[in-house]
This record gives sequence, C-alpha cells and structure tokens, in this order.
Amino acid sequence: MTASAAAQGSVFEALRHRGFAVFLTGAFLTNTGGWFQSLAVPFVLFQITGSAAWVGLATAAQFVPIMVFGPYAGALADRVDRRRLVLWMQLIRSLVAFAICVSWLVGWHSPWLLLGLAVATGAAQGVSMPSWQALANDYVPRGSLASAAALNTVQFNLARSFGPAVAGVVLYWWGPAVAFAVTFVMVLSVVVALLVSRPVNAPDRTPSISRATNGRFSEAVRYTWKTPGVLTALAVVFVTGTLGMPIFQHVITFSEDVFDSGELGLAALNLGLGVGTMAGIPLLGRALRRVGRSTVALAAFAGFGITLALFGIAPTVATATAATVGVGTFFLLSLTIGQSTVQILVTDHIRGRVLSISVMVYTGSVALGAALQGALADVLGLRSTVEIAAFLLVAVAVALRFGPQRLRLSRLDDPAETSSVPSTSTVPERTTSDA
Repeated sequence: MTASAAAQGSVFEALRHRGFAVFLTGAFLTNTGGWFQSLAVPFVLFQITGSAAWVGLATAAQFVPIMVFGPYAGALADRVDRRRLVLWMQLIRSLVAFAICVSWLVGWHSPWLLLGLAVATGAAQGVSMPSWQALANDYVPRGSLASAAALNTVQFNLARSFGPAVAGVVLYWWGPAVAFAVTFVMVLSVVVALLVSRPVNAPDRTPSISRATNGRFSEAVRYTWKTPGVLTALAVVFVTGTLGMPIFQHVITFSEDVFDSGELGLAALNLGLGVGTMAGIPLLGRALRRVGRSTVALAAFAGFGITLALFGIAPTVATATAATVGVGTFFLLSLTIGQSTVQILVTDHIRGRVLSISVMVYTGSVALGAALQGALADVLGLRSTVEIAAFLLVAVAVALRFGPQRLRLSRLDDPAETSSVPSTSTVPERTTSDA
C-alpha cells in the first residue's frame, strides 16, 4: 500500500463530525431535489421540440452560468462567510424552481422561457458552488479533509443518479409540475442544515487576509498551472465531464427514441446509474486503502469506456440498465478522484479560488459535452455518439498514463500543500518525481 493510500483512512471518517454529517445530509436532499428539475426541464423540452440538441442546450443552460461566475464566486469563497453565501443562493434557487412550477401550471410552455429559468438556476449555483465545495474543509479538521471531500462528491453523484430515477416515476404519475414543486421544497433542505449546524474550522477572515486575497483570481490560475497534481486532477474532471457526463442526457433520449419506454424506462436507466454509484462507494474506500489515486483513476477511465460502450449497443432497456450500473460505478470513481484530489492538494489560503477553477472546469466540460454530444447525436445518431465517447475515454486513459510528466495520472499522488500563508508571488513548480 502506498503512503498516499494510507493517508486516506476510511472514506466515512468525516461522518464522525456532527456538523459535517448534518450538512452532508442537507446537501444530498437538496441535490436530489435539484435533479428533479434538471431532468424534467430537458425531458419536457425534448417532448416539445423532438430534438436532442435542445436537450443538450437545456443542460448547457444550467451549467454555463456556473462557469461564467467562477472567478467572482471563487474570490467570494476566500473572503466572505461561505455558509451564509450558500444559504442565500440556495434560497434564490428554490424560488426559481417555484417560478418554473407556476409557469408550467399556467400553461407557459415556451422552450425559451424554460431555458431562461434554467439559466437563473445556474447563476445561483454559480455564485455558491465554490463556497459549497470549500465548506467541506470548514466542517472538519484537516485530518478528515480527504474523507469529507470524497463524501461531498459522492453525495452529489448519488443525488445525480437517484434524483432523476425518482423524478422519472414522478413525471410518469404526476407530471412536470409536481417534479418542479419537489425541487422547490427539497432545495430548502440544505438551508435548514446550514441554519442548525456550525463550521468548526472556518478560515481566517481578518482584514489582512482579505486584502491579501482580494481580487487575485490570477494567483489561483498561476498556482494551478504550477502545481502538476492539481492540474492533472482538473484534466480528469474535464474528461469525465466532457465524455462521461452526457450519459445522463443520453438516458433521456435513449428511453424516448431508442427503446420507446417513456418515463418508466427513464426511471429504470437512472436507477441503474444510482445502484452503480452506491456500489462505487465501498469500492472507492477499499481501492484508496490499497493503491494510489492514480491507479484508481486509470481503472475508472478504462471501466467507464467499456461499460459506456456496452450501454451504447444494448438492445433492450433491461440490458441497458445493467450497463448503466457499471457506468454509474466508474463515473463515481473518476469524478470523485478528480474533484477530491484538488481539495486534498490545495493550500488553505487559496482554496476557494482554486475550487472555483475546479467548478469552472467541471461545469464548462459538462456544458461542452452536452452541447457537442447532443448535436452529434442529431447528425450521427445516438448509438454512434455514445460509442465515440466510450472509445475516447479509453484513449484518454492511455494518454494520461503515458503522456507528459506534468499531466500523467501519477501526479494525482503528489503530496498535499500544507502552507496556509497567503502569497502574492508565483508558486514554485513541484519537483516531485514521477512515480
């Protein structure tokens, strides 16, 4: 077992801290409810327009604002009370969900209106996401950060899979308005969690620190570029978002156009993703105790590509659902390794801004992948698009394993930066030897 793996400890370690457990529960419920809207909007747009490109636009509309607000949101995360910022932004997000519900009930079914409200949701998320990610650090001591970062990513992916699965059933029985109403109610869960819990490791907000970090997003860019481990982790996040994340829009179009299975087929496919995500949690913990993060990432990319290819050629909903179990497992592993490695390696004083870069990379890659694969599906067909993405996932795994040293997967096992003193100088590049 490597030293890096040994340092990880149990993936559930952070749950011993009550405040983090409360926050994580509220976050899971909120994200689960949020995916009701994220599924319902593309689903009704596909029914209205009949175009896979519109499904891609709906996904991009929710993620592009998050990328655009990234630099501003990252600076805020290092300067203001993160807990309060997340609380207010999630209140706004819930009100937008209420507006979507009302507009649907009164018969305003314009695709452009739905896209506009999706953009508003993305804007609220864009301002709050770096602070949300950094809160994992605020609720636990440094020794539990790796566990907290992993669990924060895990809860997001569990919500991403089970939320749409339940939403598919809700859409089938009660329609889009109820799905939008569920989003409005459940998004308030994290607001309640933040009100009843308090961070135990809040960063220093003294005037000297604020002045040192104010407006220096460029420092985070330089830090990221000069830190190969963080740079490689962001490459893993980008690849997962561009090539892998569109599976969640493909299950919509496959259930409608390929299998003609409607909402129940959609629920089954998303349930398969959720089961796979659940299966990936103990697998992640065992893997990190035995091997380094780089080995887990390599296996995750290869497995992701293979299971995605099986999904693309599946002849029935049942076989496609079986394939999505594997897809969900490897999606969890790849995204968790990428995002949690950024949290583990980054130094405290610049954490919010570097995490905002991570958020921008992830949301930008999701928007890019959604738009490109949606448009490609309209031209080449759904199955061909999925097979191309599967092949590229395996090809990228090989490239990152044997490519340039500063972008090799082995960089994911670099040691953490422990300095907490703000610096305005360029960060020296790591000289850690390539494992």
